[in-house]
Amino acid sequence: MPAEGINFSDKSELLTFEEILFLGRVLRKMGVVKVRLTGGEPLVRRGLPELVHELGQIFPTLAMTTNGVLLPPVLDTLIESGLTRYNLSLDTLRPDRFAAITRRDDFTGTMAALDALLERGVTTKINVVVLKGTNDDELVDFVALTKDRQLDVRFIEAMPFNDDDGNHHLFLPYHEMLDRLRASYPELTQIQGEKNSSSITYQVPGFRGNVGLIPAYSRSLCGSCNRLRLTPKGTMLNCLYSTKGLELRPLLRGGISEDELEQLITDFVATKEIDGFVTERKEQQGGVFASMTSIGG
Repeated sequence: MPAEGINFSDKSELLTFEEILFLGRVLRKMGVVKVRLTGGEPLVRRGLPELVHELGQIFPTLAMTTNGVLLPPVLDTLIESGLTRYNLSLDTLRPDRFAAITRRDDFTGTMAALDALLERGVTTKINVVVLKGTNDDELVDFVALTKDRQLDVRFIEAMPFNDDDGNHHLFLPYHEMLDRLRASYPELTQIQGEKNSSSITYQVPGFRGNVGLIPAYSRSLCGSCNRLRLTPKGTMLNCLYSTKGLELRPLLRGGISEDELEQLITDFVATKEIDGFVTERKEQQGGVFASMTSIGG
C-alpha cells in the first residue's frame, strides 16, 4: 500500500457476489478447477466467508493470499467452506522491519495467523517478496522455518514495474537468491513442483517443508502459465504484465448469456502472448503499469 494511500472505488464499481458466482459457474464449465482469492487484502471485503461458501459449491480447490491479520476469527468457517490453501504474505521475521515494509504495525497478527494455520494442518505457504538491501539478509532465517514445519516458503522477485517508481535498486534476481541459499545449505535440492507452477521448488534434505523461488520479474516460467486474473471491477487479464483486458462488468450487468460469455472468454484466452516480455513490449504505455494494489498480487 502506498504511504499516501489510494483512492478506493465506489461499491457500485465492484462486481457483486452474484456476478462473481455467475462468472464462476461459466469458468467451471470451461474447465477451471482452482480459484485463488487475492488482493490487496481479500478479507476486507464484507461478507467474504459467504462468497467462499458459494464458490466452494462450484470449484474443487479454493485458495487465498492474505496478510493474515483478519484471518483467525473466520479461519474455521473458511476451512469448512472448502478454502484449504493459504498463502501468507510475510516479508520479514523482524517486527521493526515489518512495520517499515508494510507501513502497518501488524506483525503479531500475521504471526498469529501463521500459528492458527499450522495448528489446523492446512496447506500453507509464506510469500516473501525479496527486497535487495532490505530483507535479503533473512533468506536463511525463512528457510529455517521449513525444518520442523509442514510449510512452504516462496521467495518472490520484487517487480519494479514503473520507470518512475525509484525502486529498481530493490530487485534481486532469483538466481542470486539461490546462490545465497546454497552457500548456507549446499545440499539444497530441486524437486518436482506442481504442474504449471509459478515457482521453482527446492528442499533441504530432512526438512519437512519446501522452498520455492518465483522469477516474477525475470519471467523464466512465463511460458507455462495457465492463469487468468479477475480484478474487483470485473476486468479479466491473461497476464500479470497486461494493461488491457476483457471488461466483463458491463456485459454481466447487460444480461449476457452463459454461452455468449463462454465464447467471449475462449476468444480472449486465445490472445494470450507466449510470455510476459511480449505482453510488456506490446502493451506498455509510457513505461507505466497499473498499481499492484489495483490488479492484485
